[in-house]
Parts: sequence; structure tokens; C-alpha cells
Amino acid sequence: MTTGNELGWLLDRSLGSVEGVRHAVLMSSDGLLHSRTSGIGQDDAEKFAAITAAVRAAALAYDEETGGGGTRQALIELTHHVGLITQAGGNTMLSVQTTGPDADIGLITQHMLELAQRVGHEMKVAPRQPSGSGLPAT
Repeated sequence: MTTGNELGWLLDRSLGSVEGVRHAVLMSSDGLLHSRTSGIGQDDAEKFAAITAAVRAAALAYDEETGGGGTRQALIELTHHVGLITQAGGNTMLSVQTTGPDADIGLITQHMLELAQRVGHEMKVAPRQPSGSGLPAT
């Protein structure tokens, strides 16, 4: 569990103000929440991060099975909104939920990629290392 939100301000400025974005979260590849926009609470952001990691893992397995050459972005189109997942830095993912199915996915994706390119080094999250007990250290 992460209680800090050190890059929340950056997510709010870069994505939270984009029309069509409900909320965004930054997380490690294994689903540990790092930062979130102000549009989502801590508990919901932690759940969203864990679900995002599972979707990303499925996309990576799909890529491996089909010889896709690497996963760039995952898009989940639902009846009421769209989910977007992209790599944001070393061992880091950025996930956005739109406000509805008609949100401008191209515009939102552009903002996501610009944020990842501009500050990817700041968004890097070190991978968790196993502890001596065999459980992941946090």
C-alpha cells in the first residue's frame, strides 16, 4: 500500500485537466500504486492499479503468444468509458479512465505519451525485491 502521492500534482496538471479524463494513476508494473489524480481516492486508486497490472499482464501474454513484437498500449472499450494503459518509465505504467465512450482517445493518448516522454525519468519506480521470507518486500 502506498499512502504518498508525490507526483499527483503532475498527473493532475498533465492529465486531470484534459477533457474526457475521469482519473489517472501511476503504478509499478506489478500494480503498486505510486501516484494518482485528485479525481480518485486512495483506496479506489489502489484497486485500479492492481486491476491495471492484471490487464497489462494479459496484454503481454497476448503479445508473446501472437508475436506482436512488444506491447505499446492497451485499450479497453467498455459501454460507459474507455481504459488506456501505457508504459510511463522504467517499471512504471500510467492508466487512465475516460469520462465516457465518446472521449477523444487520440487527445488523451497524446497527453499520456507526452507526459511519459517528458518526465519518464521522474516516474521510474524500482522493482520490488523479494524479502528473505519469500514474500515481496514493499
